[in-house]
Amino acid sequence: MRVWAFPSIYPIDKPGLKWSGIFAHRQYKGLIENGADATVIVPLPWYPAYPLSLLHPEWKRYQKLGFPHKRMYDGITVYHPRISNFRPNRFVKKSYTERYVDSIVNFFKDNNITLDPATDIFFSQWLPVSAYVQLAAHKLGIKSAILSIGDDVIVYPNEKKESFDSFKKTVIEADVRLACADYLGRETNKLIGLDLPYDVIYWGVDHNLFKPVPPADIAITKKEYHIPGDKIIVLTVASPIKRKGWLDLFDALKEVKKVTGNFMQVAIGGGPIDFDLNEEAKKRGLSDNFLNLHEIAPELLNRLYNAADIFCLPSHWEGLANVVIEAMSSGLPVITTNVCGHPEIINSGVNGILVPPHQPDILAREILELINGREKRISLGENARNFIVNKWGSFSDNAAKLYKIFEKVLSE
Repeated sequence: MRVWAFPSIYPIDKPGLKWSGIFAHRQYKGLIENGADATVIVPLPWYPAYPLSLLHPEWKRYQKLGFPHKRMYDGITVYHPRISNFRPNRFVKKSYTERYVDSIVNFFKDNNITLDPATDIFFSQWLPVSAYVQLAAHKLGIKSAILSIGDDVIVYPNEKKESFDSFKKTVIEADVRLACADYLGRETNKLIGLDLPYDVIYWGVDHNLFKPVPPADIAITKKEYHIPGDKIIVLTVASPIKRKGWLDLFDALKEVKKVTGNFMQVAIGGGPIDFDLNEEAKKRGLSDNFLNLHEIAPELLNRLYNAADIFCLPSHWEGLANVVIEAMSSGLPVITTNVCGHPEIINSGVNGILVPPHQPDILAREILELINGREKRISLGENARNFIVNKWGSFSDNAAKLYKIFEKVLSE
């Protein structure tokens, strides 16, 4: 079986992009462990060579990023075929959709790759991208599997009629429908007014990597990252964007500080930026209780989970936050919002705490209770770890289910 994977984003060793799409990558590694031959394709807009690239802002941006046509990432081959992207627009004869599809079709033609409907399948993540990939798949006579992950169901189809129409068409015409949380599958059917079959494929987690470690190892990490050893560490791993609930968190911590200053909020995150986290903390008098570590390489992130006492992610919406899974696997008590897929893994008060979004007063109360409640922190963390190890499964475990689904559809 050859799986041609089309994630919306994929990790690359560049600022802000080091762990973008890391969970998709780990899923692909799981497919490989189960016997698949997986290749990643991420088409990108074309740009001319320097100095002509300076003539248009988009050309300049992509030239600066410098994505190669082919690269290796952690054992997986990644291709970046170019989407026709001439400027000004009057020179462009085809729509973006047509040019995107052409970039995929031409990739296989230019590389003399013959596709076999019995062994090859296109697997795309994030439904706006899936619309283009699926058109290319069916044009090439290959089956298409689509995976919804969050915004593509919660936000994208509600933006405008064209988005909804594309969303509905893609879902209906897909050969395999997948969702990383059951909520997303149910919400998709609700949006399009149909009862289409879908499979839930959870991301999984490497619970042999994300696991509790001895106090001596924690002390080393805290010293290395200048994390105070005498305070309760509240960790949040998320891009500095509004929907991750950062402003709600800062408002909550402002109230917490009125009762106790015995905490340090540690922030980790790259990618898009809506505001300056340091400035937002300063506005609320939290500078002495805030440490921004910015972007951390994925292979080091487990150490930062170990250095924390509490994990908090007050998102406004998520498909199912992967960092929540990693925190639970690390044995941390998690406070997150009761949105989308989170109730599928957290039994509030047993293996984590669920709070409503946009409610900093409730969030403050729960954070304060865990800061002051060591026994509760330990109990929630142990139950979280047991759930992940015994019920959730690794990336390989969950990818085994995905492999069987692909195997079945290819045989039909």
